[in-house]
Amino acid sequence: MSGRINARVRDAQARFAGERYVGSDQVFRISGRRVDAFSGVAADLYDLLAEGTVEEYRRRAYERRNDWPEPDDVDDWGACTFRPDGTALAMRVVPERASPDGRSPG
Repeated sequence: MSGRINARVRDAQARFAGERYVGSDQVFRISGRRVDAFSGVAADLYDLLAEGTVEEYRRRAYERRNDWPEPDDVDDWGACTFRPDGTALAMRVVPERASPDGRSPG
């Protein structure tokens, strides 16, 4: 079962200010406009969690707590937030011409 969960959680990738994130995305509609929402964690920290090395994740996340991108560093998404623990949430309006499964390059 854990392999299935791992595959589902890691179904999307995004790159913010040069940092690769893995996680999940969802496309939904607001007033008829498609919105893409991505949530994930920095790839190197995700790998630590996937390996079960939680203390190492905590140590590295703490060391990097001031190194995450600022929302102004990301120009291809709308609203973005980066947390000290290495997690990110980003949203953007999907361009009308985009394919139904168009995703951020990872």
